[in-house]
Amino acid sequence: MKNLKKMSREKLGKINGAVSDCSGCPTGGFGPGGPSGGYDYSCEDYNVLPSRCKSCVFVSSECFQ
Repeated sequence: MKNLKKMSREKLGKINGAVSDCSGCPTGGFGPGGPSGGYDYSCEDYNVLPSRCKSCVFVSSECFQ
């Protein structure tokens, strides 16, 4: 087996698909019903997020059904 070098955090961050910039994105969970369903935000709120924020937040699988 070939020896692999450890990658620095800086290089790991540059890998395609890594979360880039979450500044300005909401924190908290997204799920059906929003606050009345026990989540901070609703699935509709998740659907209108910019694509860069969608990889930064927690979302219930029920929002994809």
